[in-house]
Amino acid sequence: MEKYDRVIFVSSDDTCKGPMAEGVMRELIKGKELTTASRGMVVLFPEPINPKAAMAAEGFGIPLVHPSSIPFQEEDLNERTLVLTMTEQQKRSIYEQYETAINVYTINEFLDGEGDVEDPAGGDLQVYTECFERVSVLVKLVAEKLFLEEEKEVRNDCNRK
Repeated sequence: MEKYDRVIFVSSDDTCKGPMAEGVMRELIKGKELTTASRGMVVLFPEPINPKAAMAAEGFGIPLVHPSSIPFQEEDLNERTLVLTMTEQQKRSIYEQYETAINVYTINEFLDGEGDVEDPAGGDLQVYTECFERVSVLVKLVAEKLFLEEEKEVRNDCNRK
């Protein structure tokens, strides 16, 4: 597996699932040489984080520090960045819109699974909390996969010496 310097989580408007994923990853990568961000596929103007998404994350001790939505751009793509979308459609859109698209997967696909991460839009706080829990589990599995690969590389380097 390639070594990544950055992980970007892409959702529809960057006000809920992407910032949730970014918040969880930010906690998991403390002390690691990895940065994280979130972006939206449809961001016409900066919007704040959905208050229910923020409350759900804070209920688990994860602050969403992302001040407002940020659109996904071609500059977000490079060989050292892993782009994880919440839906298959978002992944397809990136590959269709950007010739330089590389390392773009749905979060489930990256974990050898399938399916989209459902949007809690319009639900109550409980629905957002359940969404946060699903996103949190997926992000922890992504981090585990990335860190295990990193550890294998370090061990291989040490064995070569």
